[in-house]
Amino acid sequence: MKFKSLFAGLAILVGTISLGFAQSPSQGSMEAPSGGSITGRVFSKDQKVAMEYTNVVLYRSADSSMVTGSITDKMGSFSFRGIRNGKYYLMIHFIGFNIKKIGNIEISNNHKDIRVPDIFLMPATATLKDVEVTARQPRVSYQIDKKVVDVSKDLTAAGGTAIDALQNVPSVNVDLEGNVTLRGSSNFTVLIDGRPSVLSGSDALQQIPASAIKSIEIITNPSAKYDPEGVGGIINIILKDERRKGLNGMIGGSTSTGNQYQGNLLLAYRKGKVSYSLSVNGNNRPMNMHATLDNSTIKNDTTNYRNSDIAGVRTRKGYRVKGGMDFYFTEKTNLFLSASVGSYGFGSNNNSHIGIYDFPQTFQADSSSISNSNRIGNYYSGQIDFLHKFNDLGHQIEMLVFYSDRKGDDKETQNSYATDANWIRQGEATNSIQTDTKDTSSDFRFKIDYALPVGIKGKFEAGGQARLGRETGQYDYMNYDPVSGTWSFNPDNSSVIDFTRNIYAAYVSFKDQIDKFGYELGFRGEYTDRSVNTNDGSGVFKIKRFDYFPSIYLSYKFTHNYQLYTSYTRRIDRPHGWDLNPFPIIIDPYNVRVGNPKLEPEYIDSYELGMQKAIGQSFISLEGYYRIGKNNVTRVLTLGDNGIIYHTSANLDKDYSLGMETMINLRLTNWFSFNVSGTVYHYRLTGNVTGSDVSANSTNWNTRFTPTFKLKHDFQIEFMGVYRSPTVTVQGSRKGFFFTNLALRKDFFDKKLNVILSARDLFKTAKWDMISSGTGFYSHSTFQRQSPIFSFSINYFINNYKQKPNRQQTPNEGEQGGDQNF
Repeated sequence: MKFKSLFAGLAILVGTISLGFAQSPSQGSMEAPSGGSITGRVFSKDQKVAMEYTNVVLYRSADSSMVTGSITDKMGSFSFRGIRNGKYYLMIHFIGFNIKKIGNIEISNNHKDIRVPDIFLMPATATLKDVEVTARQPRVSYQIDKKVVDVSKDLTAAGGTAIDALQNVPSVNVDLEGNVTLRGSSNFTVLIDGRPSVLSGSDALQQIPASAIKSIEIITNPSAKYDPEGVGGIINIILKDERRKGLNGMIGGSTSTGNQYQGNLLLAYRKGKVSYSLSVNGNNRPMNMHATLDNSTIKNDTTNYRNSDIAGVRTRKGYRVKGGMDFYFTEKTNLFLSASVGSYGFGSNNNSHIGIYDFPQTFQADSSSISNSNRIGNYYSGQIDFLHKFNDLGHQIEMLVFYSDRKGDDKETQNSYATDANWIRQGEATNSIQTDTKDTSSDFRFKIDYALPVGIKGKFEAGGQARLGRETGQYDYMNYDPVSGTWSFNPDNSSVIDFTRNIYAAYVSFKDQIDKFGYELGFRGEYTDRSVNTNDGSGVFKIKRFDYFPSIYLSYKFTHNYQLYTSYTRRIDRPHGWDLNPFPIIIDPYNVRVGNPKLEPEYIDSYELGMQKAIGQSFISLEGYYRIGKNNVTRVLTLGDNGIIYHTSANLDKDYSLGMETMINLRLTNWFSFNVSGTVYHYRLTGNVTGSDVSANSTNWNTRFTPTFKLKHDFQIEFMGVYRSPTVTVQGSRKGFFFTNLALRKDFFDKKLNVILSARDLFKTAKWDMISSGTGFYSHSTFQRQSPIFSFSINYFINNYKQKPNRQQTPNEGEQGGDQNF
């Protein structure tokens, strides 16, 4: 209730500020730099959408010498400041589009600030026999601080989720169970449209249909403006959106083998100064699987073996409904309101055959186990986003109020039966347990960001954020009484946890460009107030601390389209609530999970060095990175005196990752292109567990190859091959594996309708084979999912809908030729 009241109060405050800015004249708080200014926006002529990352170069008319250059932002905007009196012209170019020239631009004492009419670029098209070829934006584009992946270019992800789209993304790996790692780390932050996700990590990504995604931003070295959470960095999912006049949208759906299906709907309507949007998506994705687990434990002189053969079904399902309203008070002031509700579901049904024996042999037993897990929940969130531009040169202020709430329920039931050697049950269940975990979480954030242009190309940014979070959980353990046929609550194995973490942050940054050299310096400070309270009498565990996070970015543009860039950031990985719960939680009769309330955050120093080379419509990129983790938070297994394996977390000493990533995106002909990417990294871990040295190291590599054929009659074919090398963990290793995907796309009715047929893991080669070992135990496990999976997807675009990368309006298009005078 406290968060909700605060949210309502801040909503009124932001609304009042919005009206104040809307009714007052737009003024800067600082004198403009000496000289004149030239501003404008760039759009694609065919799609009527703003074009980000477009190159805009200013030349002097007298001698055609270059004065300065820039690239457009998310709104397609560019600006030049400090321009001397004189006559100039602009050259605007983007890969795959015709170059545009804007002439007769004159800065004088009477006309210091020039606003260029909206610029529309035409796609470069060519005809090759019966094949019409339209040059397209590359599937992956690079910026100094992130990679941007256009999901619509990945045909093999059709009918899947964000997890499937990430399988062909640089820096990202996805295992067979859908768990994502970013540069080898499973600890990363997931954002949706730049805002925090209600669910976290891989859970959030498995709930988003690929057809609802416009692009994915991979930010491995985030600047001081971002939250510093996560070892690997940030995965920002940009959903499809639209804010053009009138009614438009899209509707799509897919079905796959194994009774998988999903659907999504997006509608947008704009009239006058108000626009409305509604999006709905849902999915149900069961997956058959087969696994084996061979465990051995040593106690005294006796070795106990437990071999399991498991067949089961993993389920993933959920829906999300989001509505939004944009109010454009003036050209420079707008207010965005949105709210979303949804549900999620993760489950598994496993049937296991278990053989247990000792050596020297004194005991042998065969049994079967049936386990069911169903984790479901509901959530809602709301946000208010206010933006005011003092001018067209980048001087602006933005405020955000965000609140989310989630309630979950995780029920698990396990029944064990004695069997003969042929796995035929002998009577009723010998042991039955049931657990029920109810948890809630809430997240409130208030954020303010301010940007001020300085000089010709410089920009000063500052901001602050209050982030208030709380998680509560109740774990109930129940035993079954076969005599009475009822379940009884077991208080000795039950627990309650109350976890709060409030973080208060402020940051400053400054960036500028001096000729071909660019730099950005940032500093962020955060104060954390953390409290963990349990019902086991162990008291309250508190942490109050201040952390600092510097960031540095440097870049240099060479001739012949070479660019070199390097960066350093400091990050943090904070443990979650259940990782801190010291009360034992029973996984099964042989495994128990125990949290560690004394866990410290992990700190990461991350360094990057990269190079890019553009070659016409192709490019080559090479990135190197070095990451040092201190206080490394690691999952640890230990064998108890009772023969039970305990799963917990501990702060080890350090880990080191040194790696190199390369990507080659080549368009060899008008109908054939391919993308090749590869990663090689060396991982080294130092530390000890229960007095034993667990230091380990490995050299890991993976590669992806994606050729695309664009044929006549609007057909496209795409193939993807992925290989993951063997790797090591703290207490074990995993073998390498390979898989392939294939997709065929056909467009109809002038691209208003498309149909995609795809197959994932076409040759059934994806298999997980892993070993874990420690003092007194050894474990070997394998896992293989249902494959191949065949999908059929269809999408229809309403009123010529095209997704737009921002929520600013697209102006009316004017008739323009190849050159334009102004």
